[in-house]
Amino acid sequence: MTPERPWYRWYVLFILTLIYAFSYVDRQIVTILAPYLKKDMGISDAQLGLLYGTSFALFYCVFGIPLARLADGWSRVRTLALGLSFWSLMTALSGLSRNFTQLGVARIGVGVGEASATPAAVSLLGDYFERARRGTVLALYSVGVYVGAGASLAVGGSIVSAWEHAYKNVPAPFGLTGWQASFIGVGVPGLVFALVVLLTIKEPVRGRLDAVAPKKDPHPFAHAMRDLGAMVPPWSWLHLRAAGAPRREYVKNVAYLLFAIVLIVFATWGTNHVLSAKHKAEIGSVFGLSITSNLVQWLAIAVAVYVCSNWFQATRLGDPSAHRLITGSRTFAAVTVAGAFLAFAMNAVNGFVFVYASRSLGLTAEAGLRLGIIAIIAGGLGITVSGYLCDYAKRRHPLGRLYFVCCTATIFTAASVVQYLTHSVAVFYGAYAVATFFVPMWFGPLQATTQDLVIPRLRGTAFAAFSLGPNIFGLGLGPYCVGLISDATGDLRMAILCALGVLPISVFFLIAASRSLLKGEATALAELEEVDSQFVDEETLALSEPRLTHP
Repeated sequence: MTPERPWYRWYVLFILTLIYAFSYVDRQIVTILAPYLKKDMGISDAQLGLLYGTSFALFYCVFGIPLARLADGWSRVRTLALGLSFWSLMTALSGLSRNFTQLGVARIGVGVGEASATPAAVSLLGDYFERARRGTVLALYSVGVYVGAGASLAVGGSIVSAWEHAYKNVPAPFGLTGWQASFIGVGVPGLVFALVVLLTIKEPVRGRLDAVAPKKDPHPFAHAMRDLGAMVPPWSWLHLRAAGAPRREYVKNVAYLLFAIVLIVFATWGTNHVLSAKHKAEIGSVFGLSITSNLVQWLAIAVAVYVCSNWFQATRLGDPSAHRLITGSRTFAAVTVAGAFLAFAMNAVNGFVFVYASRSLGLTAEAGLRLGIIAIIAGGLGITVSGYLCDYAKRRHPLGRLYFVCCTATIFTAASVVQYLTHSVAVFYGAYAVATFFVPMWFGPLQATTQDLVIPRLRGTAFAAFSLGPNIFGLGLGPYCVGLISDATGDLRMAILCALGVLPISVFFLIAASRSLLKGEATALAELEEVDSQFVDEETLALSEPRLTHP
């Protein structure tokens, strides 16, 4: 951005919002295609939750941390373009899947690619817009969530309907079904759009709107790989040794591993026990051990918990500033947990909205277009309005953003309860519109809150760390738990209503965060002032050193 072109930063925001929309189209396309996947592949509701949430969320979280560090140290524009290209390619390859395993692997690739997007985008926006507009800007950026989610319902359903109509009586090209064509149709445009990003988005000076610009990372790829290695054995153990960690840290690491193993064993046994043989889908076997979808689910969750615990441990030992402001901050932890439970309810409801509508209300694929339009309009308006309202609430009261989220989350939950209790199609659509208007209003406020708790060089890392809760717990468990309860009881409505019961937990942690928020913001400002003074001292020292001059 240059002073001569002040409009350019709004263009950047528009492009980044479109990228976010692309990511949600590719992420949520499974929602509208679920009935067709169940029919052609014979998968259960729990396996749908696995495809929609866990297979995506695990690798999104694991790679989110190192890719966020890469965005903090390397070109954010290039990071964004490479990630967009990769996840778009994997979405297109999803359309070539012939079974549940192949589709699950492709979904993993989508999660890896999308892990690069938002940390880079949030960091870019922090250098294009000043702190006072951060809530509004991040809320506008989050419009991409419901533009993408709505487009996935509208476009995905339209492609399936058009494909089945066109090839009803004649062989389809390459023998593809409608759902396969839909995956390919939404994936290919992202490959083209990656070029737009590279050619039109400029990399701004990092920290240009703050008191001091952070130092440039001379080895961004090495540091990103170091962060990845710190999460995965045996490199995580070597990292502890290189950091000179005391023996108790090795004991803690072993405890993390044992907890992950216990989680896999008991959670798999428990969930297999509540399902009938019909719903206990077996994917394969290894040395006579039955590999069920429940085992895959809990293996993924346990791996995510373990590697993220390793990252928190490595950050605590190796980056004092990141530990003080992120991993060791009670405020940051409370905001993350609140976001996790809000994401749990949101993903649980949205992941099965079309499955419920088709199964309980008899709606057809054309209903996907209506739901998509409602999601785009209501969700987009909700996020847009929430930006202004949360910034206004922040100006009126230092804790206004958190109180604002408490109110909007309560309204969303009430509207969702009406939506899933009614037998009227009109009331269902109306309640869905109200719920969709209010559900995204936690994105911008909580993202802005976490950004206010860190210094500029940790913006991408802070977003990735905050995303661990909403993704591992919210996305990784929300849809799966709904599918599991539905398979066990045969009642999808009750399963969704159970997921909505987490609202009091979210409100509790929002109130807990409000008690220490001002102290957390003061800590971040003090950290920034300390960095600023160190920078000034180094500059003064450099200027005072004797210099060689030419005669």
